[in-house]
Amino acid sequence: MDFSEKLNGYWEEGYHYYLEFRNEKLTVRGYDRGIRITTTVSYDADRLEAGERTVIKLENNVLSRTYNGEMMTEIKELAYENGELKMLYYYTIMGETLYTLRKTDNSPFSHIIIRDDEFIERLQGRWEQWTPDGCGGSPMIIKGNTVSWAGGGGKFHAVSYTYDRESVYLTPEDLTRGEFNAFTKIKVLPDMLTTTMMVCDMSMPLSVFARKDMIGKIKVPGDAKRPPVNTMINNQPMIINGFMGMKMPDTAAQNEKESRSETGYCQCCGYKLPQERPRFCPECGSKLQDINA
Repeated sequence: MDFSEKLNGYWEEGYHYYLEFRNEKLTVRGYDRGIRITTTVSYDADRLEAGERTVIKLENNVLSRTYNGEMMTEIKELAYENGELKMLYYYTIMGETLYTLRKTDNSPFSHIIIRDDEFIERLQGRWEQWTPDGCGGSPMIIKGNTVSWAGGGGKFHAVSYTYDRESVYLTPEDLTRGEFNAFTKIKVLPDMLTTTMMVCDMSMPLSVFARKDMIGKIKVPGDAKRPPVNTMINNQPMIINGFMGMKMPDTAAQNEKESRSETGYCQCCGYKLPQERPRFCPECGSKLQDINA
């Protein structure tokens, strides 16, 4: 016997790791269900079937490496024992940790509903990026199950989640990641696509895409109109100067922000504040000025 059905299937540790065996193939996922490694395995299936402790040999046991290619985390040993998997994990900084995984009926994607059949066809083609001046920026192109925009993108699925069936997102093909290099997962709305992105240490406003004939007709979300925010320097608003250049706002712009703050807007991100003024902005978390001071 080469492989055992006792091992085939899904194994879950509960928080850190999630394993899937399919005969000689093993896929190891992290807590976010993102793939850490896919490798081939070998073991004594007769010994495992008999209920004896069985060591599973991995062709590749390295889970992550440093920037210069050196091993950072690895599986030192993986063994089947008393109906459980014992995974001895090694991290160069923290040392060894023993994880216990138990077989589960839940796949890593049990909370995801794939909706390609409903949405892919109507998403095809070119989507223009909305700007305050109308139509500008890089267009988003969808062809088949591939999306591209400003150097980012990749293959995707249209999905909803069991806890929010009304919302539809485009997520990378393996269903676990929330970003396509340059931008985060894309939300599908009736007449537009929206997404957010991070550039270096800057949080960008919501990006909005629509068909060319709809650019002037769509109701643009308020989050698309806020300024970029520097996330490293007290959430300071930034001014875009060219494609990637950025500088701090001048005194006039700062004064304008302070004025907006006094009239019910966050000084940092421009978020319209609720009537009962909070101490911190609900959108960016910045401490708000005390207008009564």
